[in-house]
Amino acid sequence: MPVFIDTSALFKRYQTEKGTAAVNRIIEDRSQPLYISSISIVEMISNLKRLCEVDKLTTEEQFHIQRDFFYKDIMDLNVTILDISADDVIKAEDLILKRYMKPVDSIQLAIALNMKNDDITFISSDQRLCKIAAQEGLKTLTP
Repeated sequence: MPVFIDTSALFKRYQTEKGTAAVNRIIEDRSQPLYISSISIVEMISNLKRLCEVDKLTTEEQFHIQRDFFYKDIMDLNVTILDISADDVIKAEDLILKRYMKPVDSIQLAIALNMKNDDITFISSDQRLCKIAAQEGLKTLTP
């Protein structure tokens, strides 16, 4: 079953917290295609940098190790990065008009919805986003 994983769930791979083991199993399962959006790259690096510079939970060295691990996963685990298209922006606006959503969440969900894959599972640690994804017809998983 192909999976689209948003940044909130993907983050658990690089910063240990509740749900990390589940995310690791999903990401390391090479029997299923794994998709992320291009915006997840920027979100991931920003979130990791925040841990170091703002939250002071990691060191600069740890930031670089986490960042390198993230990029290594993209290469080694054959992650497919989906760019944001005009259709995704239009779909994101449609989602927001139905109900308030954070802009990045609407884009993440729009990309997954526009994949046109009935078997895809949308994975997010954001329960509200998963609820909306399910309302839009996607299978969901909240690690």
